Amino acid sequence: MKRSKKTFILAAVLVLLLAGAGLLYNKLSQGRSPGLPPVEDSASSSKESSPVPAPSFPLEAPEGNLLDLSDLIGDKPVVLNFWASTCPPCKEEMPDFQAAFEQYGQEIHFVMVNVGDAMQGETREKAEAFLMETGYSFPVYYDIDYQGILTYGVTGFPHTYFIDSQGNLQLYAPGMISAAGLQQGLHSISPDLVPAPES
Repeated sequence: MKRSKKTFILAAVLVLLLAGAGLLYNKLSQGRSPGLPPVEDSASSSKESSPVPAPSFPLEAPEGNLLDLSDLIGDKPVVLNFWASTCPPCKEEMPDFQAAFEQYGQEIHFVMVNVGDAMQGETREKAEAFLMETGYSFPVYYDIDYQGILTYGVTGFPHTYFIDSQGNLQLYAPGMISAAGLQQGLHSISPDLVPAPES
């Protein structure tokens, strides 16, 4: 009797673990919105399909105050980038983000989200030291308990989303983005301000 009870408990735990894994997979998959074209697919346009609202999630500013991504959406377009200082491709694309921020930062929100220990070896202290050393001046925020990467289904870094001033996702870039790709993304959310990249 005791053995069958123990077997039943183990089976119930296994079912719960599998259900939890399925829910996590579904949550991660939500970030890959159907119909949202990648930056490289210049022939596609999300404007031709139904709008995909950008989901919000909590962020921590360097000063420690909390806000939601939705607080930054609505008055200006938004570039949302997930990065880590221990991620070589993240660091390689940063000069292009800095240059774009210097040129368009008054008209476009740059939301550079450090993912903390979601990237192996990353800490907030390392991220802050990297920013001090490089002198990057774009706004940096911190993901709280992985809520940003879970909300957007980010499974690798860097990862960038382009959100228009109506709060809709337009394009995304999984992995490192080129300077031309960044310009294409910026053009998609602010065509009057940012010229399309030359073919």
